[in-house]
Amino acid sequence: MPNQNFVERFVRSRVVRLSLAAMLLALSAWAFLPYLTSRVASSAFVNAELVRVAAPIAGRLAQDLPRKGDFIEQARTTDLVQMLAPDQRHLLDLGRDQTIASERAELARKQIEEIKQADQELAARTDAFRDGVIRRIGSEVAEANAEKIGCQAEALQRRDIGSRMEQLAKSGSSSQIRTAEALATQEATLTRCGMAEARAQRLAIELESARGGIYLRDGVNDVPYSQQQRERLFIRRQELEGEFQRENLKSAQLAAAIGEEGERLGRVGKYNVSLPADHVVWSMAASPGSTVIEGQFVMDLADCGHRFLAVELPEREFERIKTGDQADIRLVGGNVWSRGQVRQVRGSAARGDDRLLAAQVLKQAAGSITVEIALPEDALPAGQNNFCGIGRLAEVRFPRSVAGLPALVSRALHWITGGSDGTVAVADRSDH
Repeated sequence: MPNQNFVERFVRSRVVRLSLAAMLLALSAWAFLPYLTSRVASSAFVNAELVRVAAPIAGRLAQDLPRKGDFIEQARTTDLVQMLAPDQRHLLDLGRDQTIASERAELARKQIEEIKQADQELAARTDAFRDGVIRRIGSEVAEANAEKIGCQAEALQRRDIGSRMEQLAKSGSSSQIRTAEALATQEATLTRCGMAEARAQRLAIELESARGGIYLRDGVNDVPYSQQQRERLFIRRQELEGEFQRENLKSAQLAAAIGEEGERLGRVGKYNVSLPADHVVWSMAASPGSTVIEGQFVMDLADCGHRFLAVELPEREFERIKTGDQADIRLVGGNVWSRGQVRQVRGSAARGDDRLLAAQVLKQAAGSITVEIALPEDALPAGQNNFCGIGRLAEVRFPRSVAGLPALVSRALHWITGGSDGTVAVADRSDH
């Protein structure tokens, strides 16, 4: 009983009741203060634009594609799709032409080797022929010189006989006829000696010419048949060497073209995608390793580096919210307040946003505006969770100017006391 009386007296105490009333008023003021000092958004959530990746060619997706929810910290390039049956007709044509050029070059090389062997044999035959001709003409020169020597000796003898016959004819011991016959025989011998000397000179000329490779005998060309064949083979070898060089050059050019075509097929046969940094794989429309067609949607990447808050405010706040204004942001479930910057404001009658966005944007209600606020990095780190916090709700406050607070209080008092609409409207216009 004494305890109950004490509690009753404590509750009925004027000080306690005044303290409780003061606490309730302070709590109400603390709860209502943000609505006086700031414009509080009715709804706000984190959003980000999407980068859509589609297959540029028909083929098979790579096996090492990132999975849904993977965060890409640094930009990298990865295989996206590989063509199943690339068109290799041009590459096959180049390979066939290179094979033909190589075979022609090899055939020309073999013919050149055979011509070299034949040329060596013909050169040996030509040398043997020249040596034989030189030896034969040398023997004929020796015969001609011997004949000339013998003829000269006979000419001396005939000269002596002729002189003696002339002396005998003068002395009357011999007839004039026999003397004339002796003189005629002497002249014939001298003529034969001249012929022998001329023959020796001719043979010497032929010998000198044969040593130089030119043959002057009747029925023989200036060079033998072997040498003529060598000259024809020389011309043919030059033609084959030119053909060999052309085919080798063509083969080298075709090899370079084959390499370039192979690289082109490698580039065309597969497609590499550049994954930007600070993005998260938001959705996958096809499994890695599956077959896709040209233009088929493969994946969406959410831009975590440029996230923003989609904030809904009443239409009457349109003139008070401008691009570049600051706003206080606190994500629901967190205790840290940060500051963001308004980047665009869209009225209620504006067309719907046709951008690819990660979070679903509801149809804008009549009489409301949509404000986008850039989300600072310190508010929510991009790699903190799998999807960068996209879709998370937030509390957003737009600070009011100090000059507008009295007008706001006056408007609130008029509204509480049932003031006229015109007075409220005046206070509303003077708020900013």
